[in-house]
Amino acid sequence: MKKRSWVIALCIALLTVLLPAGQVEAQQVEEEEKKKSGKRAIDVARESGYQLDDRYQPAGSIITEIHTGQILWEENKDVSWAPASMTKLMTILLAYDAMEEGKFEKDMQVAVNEKYTDIAGRYALSNNVMQMGATYTVGELIDLIIVPSSAAATYMLADLVEPDPDKFVALMNQKAKEIGMTHTTYYNCVGVTNDLLYPYAPKNLPADADNVTSPQDYALLCSYFVKTYPDILTHTSSPEIVVKEGTPYEEHFKSYQISLEGAKYGLKGTDGLKTGSSGRAGFNYSSTAKRQDTRLVEIVMGVSDWTDQTGEELRHLVGNAIMEQAFEKYEYRKVLPKGTHQIGKEKIVTKKDLWDCVPKEEKIKFKMEDGKVFVDLERQYLPGYAAPFVTYQQKQIVSEAKSGLGAIGKGMLVVLLAGGAAIGGRIAYVDAVRKKRRRRRRK
Repeated sequence: MKKRSWVIALCIALLTVLLPAGQVEAQQVEEEEKKKSGKRAIDVARESGYQLDDRYQPAGSIITEIHTGQILWEENKDVSWAPASMTKLMTILLAYDAMEEGKFEKDMQVAVNEKYTDIAGRYALSNNVMQMGATYTVGELIDLIIVPSSAAATYMLADLVEPDPDKFVALMNQKAKEIGMTHTTYYNCVGVTNDLLYPYAPKNLPADADNVTSPQDYALLCSYFVKTYPDILTHTSSPEIVVKEGTPYEEHFKSYQISLEGAKYGLKGTDGLKTGSSGRAGFNYSSTAKRQDTRLVEIVMGVSDWTDQTGEELRHLVGNAIMEQAFEKYEYRKVLPKGTHQIGKEKIVTKKDLWDCVPKEEKIKFKMEDGKVFVDLERQYLPGYAAPFVTYQQKQIVSEAKSGLGAIGKGMLVVLLAGGAAIGGRIAYVDAVRKKRRRRRRK
């Protein structure tokens, strides 16, 4: 039996060496999926009526609620994957940080130069047409990065923050660490291998280096971005844009994020964020949608491969299916209004409303611990997040405090009344003496 196990292990090791790295990784992902008891994203999509081949099963996916960081769906959330053009979200985030610090404003004009026309002319990169003599506001550059995924516009924005590409990448990785993106390393601001960006790539990083992240890390990034700078949604929500309208540089673009409301596969409430695709990554996209008080963030990575361009659209059918399922099952709502409550055998008083993301069809139970009350459910959260809570006081203590204040108040009232009677008596006595004196004078 031991000999047989040894032979199997040797065979697996030989296959690992002989097979291409990408194929080995794909097999590992498939094995992890088989171990799961739940349904895959592709299964949910099929149940929603989409007849899709297995090649459209994502390598990894995750859906979270933005306020609590609660994970509502995940499949291989820590799989190491190339973000491709979703990289540019970090570039834009650093620009928002710079604007917050007062380094520049969104209406600032940025001129096109030879570097940017060179980048715009490269077929291997997503772009718009950049012409000498044109200028773009920072806001227009953000639109060009989000919608047509312009590499030239990305460099124009990055150079405003930090013109040295090595230092800019250092800022990207520093920000990723700050947010808690432990599976992420950036090598450039665009989302391709560095050799495609020569001579504008970082000089101290490998030419074949490509950015790497995970679905969970990008859920952290997108949640942080939308919560910190909700203005980004004004740039991510349009399925079509016109840039430099009425000028010689006017251009029209349709968003690759076709889950946006009004787009080809529009999903109710969807107003962001960005797609990314490459030979290494296949087809990825990040999305956010809001319905009433519930805002969800979704990351889908590694749908199909670059040779199958139908993956660019069909990734959205898979993503829409699991997103719709999450909205059907969960909601972010007020679960405990401020006031007096009976929880178990105790009466408590809370001074703030408790909001949480909870299953729609499940009766909510509460738990009290260390002066905090929270929903009693086993749940999974993004790193740095935990179950929401509000502090409470026991009703008995509150009542005693109130009764103590009442006794003090009654005592003060007695004192005031006694004092008032004494003062009234004194006034009456003085008045009587004065009247007596007046009578004597008259006599």
